[in-house]
Amino acid sequence: MINDAAPDRDVHDINPVALERALRSASLDLQQIIATVAGRHLDNGRRRYSSSAQLPTWRTLLTIDEQVFENRGFLARHNEAVRSTFVRFCDSRLSGMDLDEPIDWRRDDDDLPVVYLLARALVQANVTDMATQD
Repeated sequence: MINDAAPDRDVHDINPVALERALRSASLDLQQIIATVAGRHLDNGRRRYSSSAQLPTWRTLLTIDEQVFENRGFLARHNEAVRSTFVRFCDSRLSGMDLDEPIDWRRDDDDLPVVYLLARALVQANVTDMATQD
């Protein structure tokens, strides 16, 4: 989720406490943006991806990643040094996947993209909610 190499580039002059605060703020901001964008694309997992519907693909996840990191509010609120600390889909091994294949939510590789981790949590929470409603 966090790109360990990124902080070394531009943040030597930043106070560690301020950096920690900025990362926490950006993380919370990302969670909200991802929940909103993923909710539109995944429809919260309730109807579009029911057992009879097609599962979300890697292309869907790539689209979510692009929209999240191009969000104007996110770009304005957080500087490049902070934004670059988050692992993006294009920076991960997942970018080599067949984009039209269904997403494998069981991946547990190191350095998974933040969008993958948070979208997976949303999908799993919705599956749990649906199971308790049945």
